[in-house]
Amino acid sequence: MTALLKLLPLTRVLNRWRQNVYMEVVSGLLRRAGVEISGNPLWIAPSVHFDLAGQHSISVGDRSVISEHVTILTHDYSLDRYAEKNALLKPGEELYREAPVRIGNHAFLGIRVILMPGVEVGEGAVVGAGSIVTKNVEPHTVVAGCPARLISTTDEYWEKNRSLFDVKQRRR
Repeated sequence: MTALLKLLPLTRVLNRWRQNVYMEVVSGLLRRAGVEISGNPLWIAPSVHFDLAGQHSISVGDRSVISEHVTILTHDYSLDRYAEKNALLKPGEELYREAPVRIGNHAFLGIRVILMPGVEVGEGAVVGAGSIVTKNVEPHTVVAGCPARLISTTDEYWEKNRSLFDVKQRRR
């Protein structure tokens, strides 16, 4: 099933033609690969890396945005080398962890975000570009950094930054 995800970069040409068609194709590919899609995500970039350790280990909410080069991890072998070196495992065994990742409705993940296994990004949350998310992100909050930390609520962020943005017609 993860072989289907290798088709994502090929869908980029569809986005240049019709973004709504692109999102229909991408959502269909992701569902077939085992990603749980709720409603209609607004945008999922073709360069997103989905680490599908298990069926339905990643869920993506309605009207959410996942920007370019985001990595979503659902498994971890980081303690395996320690366990083997210290003879804490039987021969042929390996130590691993699988944990699902959930992205809530209306959530926004900036470019090059990394979500670690077991993380939940709450409804309406914003994760700043380049952030590494190691803990759950509360709904309606803005986080950023390595590791990601709380910046403000989305209401506070709106009040502070709205004047920096322009309005244009949505492509889909």
